[in-house]
Amino acid sequence: MSDIIERNGEQSGIENPGGGIGYGGQPAPAMLQPALTAVDALDAQVHDIVTCDPGPVSHALATAGHYAIKRHVLIPGFAIAGIVGLLTGQPDLRRAGSVGVAGLVATATASRSIKRYVKRRRPDECEPRRKPGWRISARSLPSGHAASAFAAATALATVSRSPAQSMLIYGTAVALASGRVVRHRHWASDVLAGALLGTAVTLLARRLLPR
Repeated sequence: MSDIIERNGEQSGIENPGGGIGYGGQPAPAMLQPALTAVDALDAQVHDIVTCDPGPVSHALATAGHYAIKRHVLIPGFAIAGIVGLLTGQPDLRRAGSVGVAGLVATATASRSIKRYVKRRRPDECEPRRKPGWRISARSLPSGHAASAFAAATALATVSRSPAQSMLIYGTAVALASGRVVRHRHWASDVLAGALLGTAVTLLARRLLPR
């Protein structure tokens, strides 16, 4: 993420707009720079609106999402569900468990690879939002938490009994993943990218795995 800079106490725009994908990244192709600049600007506006006064409910959801949609929590959970389903003869539980584990592992691998290539700064690594003393990791895109949330949601939706149930599952994923913006750790487009990645990879896993 290109830095947002301040002059006379006001945001003056994007430093080096569209000049690169992010910290440590190679310059973006010229034909992509206008689009990247527009995304940078929109992300900055959305971020400042969302984090201005999120309220206790948003803070609670953000905290819940931070701890609940971690891969080292979800992967063992789905693995246990799959084993229990296999041992007790519950095909839906076994199916959800196997799809969940495969989707989460594949999503994590893809997410890490993309992060290393794109090297986009997080909101708390960019001026004027940068927190003093924080190390720049430049691994904002995509959001790993959002990717995991939607990978898990897609696995659960695999055995959903109704559209309403699926909507509830994905709605929960949206609420938890959006907390990454509230917690000042990701831009909105990072969360969207993570959601698309987790959903697509897990749908592919669901298609490839035997029933």
